[in-house]
Amino acid sequence: MEYSKSQLQSFGGDIYLGVKASEIWTILGWNDIRQRYRRSTIGPFWITLSTGILIVGLGFIYSHIFKTTIETYLPYLALGFIVWGFISTVTNETCGAFLDSEHILKQIRIPFSVFVLRVIWRNFIVFLHTIVLFVPISIVFGIVPGWTSLLALPGLLLVVLNQFWLGTILAVFSARFRDVPQMVAAVTQVAIFATPIMWPVSALGDHTFVADINPLHHMIDIVRAPLLGEVPGALSWLVALGLNAVNMLLAVALLQRASKRLVYWL
Repeated sequence: MEYSKSQLQSFGGDIYLGVKASEIWTILGWNDIRQRYRRSTIGPFWITLSTGILIVGLGFIYSHIFKTTIETYLPYLALGFIVWGFISTVTNETCGAFLDSEHILKQIRIPFSVFVLRVIWRNFIVFLHTIVLFVPISIVFGIVPGWTSLLALPGLLLVVLNQFWLGTILAVFSARFRDVPQMVAAVTQVAIFATPIMWPVSALGDHTFVADINPLHHMIDIVRAPLLGEVPGALSWLVALGLNAVNMLLAVALLQRASKRLVYWL
């Protein structure tokens, strides 16, 4: 199905039509997964296996470094690492959302947002494969889910939505400026060490403001804390909502402004 130019260039029209065309980006996302793991015996579960080995290895090492019990540290590390994996991978891959789909965009007029959603969908499938690692960890260490755990659902929704808005912004800038993907990759490599993923906030002592001013900490915490039986702080919810609001306005405005020239940048 091809869309009219006026539909796609109206304010928010591209994003609305892109979300509505779910049959396109879900098929494209599933196809990406099939192509990536073609002829593989266990497919995406290789990511689950490698992530599990990495988490267990880091858990035993860093629990001694931070002088904390493995029962407390390993679930904290596992959830932080899994959520961070989704955020960082989507952030990097959405930079090439339009560039990698150049051959399609130059042949048919469909919403640009479809290709951002394609990246998010395929990585959400991978996320579902890796989050299962928390099940055996919670059983081994006696983490019993309660009503607080349900707060992880709106938290995850806010994370996914923010990645969509941010991914749209990065995809547009990456199409116009080819240095953006390299810059984003460099930032994400550093961000994992500057964010409370492998180290607990308590390790900062009197300098917890370092975590408070890091938006990535709050985005991870609104998913991690409920699954650990804790209620995320009000600041984390405010930061997550604020990021979504700001990035949504920027994404919609930027996509509308760039849509007329975007194909010529590819």
